[in-house]
Amino acid sequence: MMAWPPENASAPIVGHDPRRRDSSGDARLEKCGLSKMQNTSTQTEGSCQTLLVPSQTYSVTVAGKAVACLDAGKADFASWEMIQPGEVMIHVDGDASGTTISPLRRNIRPVVNGGTIAFTITEPGNLCVILPDRKPLFLYIDAPGAEVPQPGERQVRYYGGGRVYDVGEIELHSGDTLCIERGSVLRGNIMCRDAEGVRICGGGILDGSYYDSVSGEFVRSIVFENCRDVVVEGIIMVHPTTWMLVLARCEHVVVRGVKQIGSCMSSDGIDICGSRDVLVEKCCLRNDDDNIAVKSLFTSDGRDWRGNIADVIVRDCTFLNGQPGNVMEIGYELSADRVGEVLFENIDVIQANGDGAVFSIHNGDRAVVENITWRDIRVEHYWDKLVDLRIVHSRYNRDESRGHIRNIRFEKIGVTGSIYNEGCSISLIGGFSAEHEVSGVQFEDFSLNGTKVTDGDAIDLHVRHATGLAFS
Repeated sequence: MMAWPPENASAPIVGHDPRRRDSSGDARLEKCGLSKMQNTSTQTEGSCQTLLVPSQTYSVTVAGKAVACLDAGKADFASWEMIQPGEVMIHVDGDASGTTISPLRRNIRPVVNGGTIAFTITEPGNLCVILPDRKPLFLYIDAPGAEVPQPGERQVRYYGGGRVYDVGEIELHSGDTLCIERGSVLRGNIMCRDAEGVRICGGGILDGSYYDSVSGEFVRSIVFENCRDVVVEGIIMVHPTTWMLVLARCEHVVVRGVKQIGSCMSSDGIDICGSRDVLVEKCCLRNDDDNIAVKSLFTSDGRDWRGNIADVIVRDCTFLNGQPGNVMEIGYELSADRVGEVLFENIDVIQANGDGAVFSIHNGDRAVVENITWRDIRVEHYWDKLVDLRIVHSRYNRDESRGHIRNIRFEKIGVTGSIYNEGCSISLIGGFSAEHEVSGVQFEDFSLNGTKVTDGDAIDLHVRHATGLAFS
């Protein structure tokens, strides 16, 4: 098992502004091991300090060994490689009664004794520990042996563990590999345009707190634009100032095992914009906006990310959606001729907390949106809207004409509701007009609280300009 940060890191963090020295903060860093990390500035000078600090809520041990637990804003996290099954113990101040561990399908039932939570893990995976009146704790438990490049290999940019690197913007080119090793923190953003054969990997952290949103610095954490044959895998992304991972007009992309905690408005998780042949799998995303968004747009900062979208698969993922945004969204910006063949499969939705929806298509432009499937989805909690499929005109859209939505399938969907949903939560299916309607929406084996949904009343479904709705 490898804890974060590595034990052999030797140098203290530098770049801390002595005018802001806080002995209690230093003690927290020491507790986490962050005080053993060296801050290395490769592109900038001056005083910079990562916002990553030890959790004030949780401490974690695995098989009796302490694992660093870090505060990432609206959630905390711990990450390690699992060598063999072992007992996880989590300590909190006060009573930990009512603790649950998601995804619930894992059937992990913790033993709670006062402020101690204990359970055994038998396999890798991403877990979310949820306590009443506390922010969640994510546990990123990776399988060992991930293939990563070695320092010194051709076209490899390697950021070794045990350090904080203040880099600003990193620009990648064709054939480049960027490795953020487990135990390292890379502060800045990554940009790649007009390239192919690019890879980002490692178990380390990309920290967007290099930029200050209070001062108006809104910088997307990772952008691939007009690229092909791209792989992004294994990294942890925290403290964004806006969208976290953008795939714009790309082809042949794999995003695998990425973990995100976004705590700011507009911290979209993965934006798939005008792209084709995209696979997103085994990711764990906590965002304060859309977890996944499929779009085609001309951006406010002048980037043309328009294009037809096809062959997108999102599978084997875990999502937690904060106050704004939707969980699995297609739209609003769909300035393209066609969006089709999009599959969401084997997804655990831990929470959808805001005024968005779990399943959503908002077609605000001219696109024909068709052949979209949600299959084998488990929803543990939702609030405002469950299903929201609409053709609209909104402030986000540019096309003068409206489009269509057709051939939408929900297969094997299990939703858990609560007493707070009844009378408050709704579903919507609505076309823009009789000429621009929603058609051919099929609900197959869709259940709410274990009861099969056989008509729209069960999910408080409101319909207009829609035909061909079927429940089976």
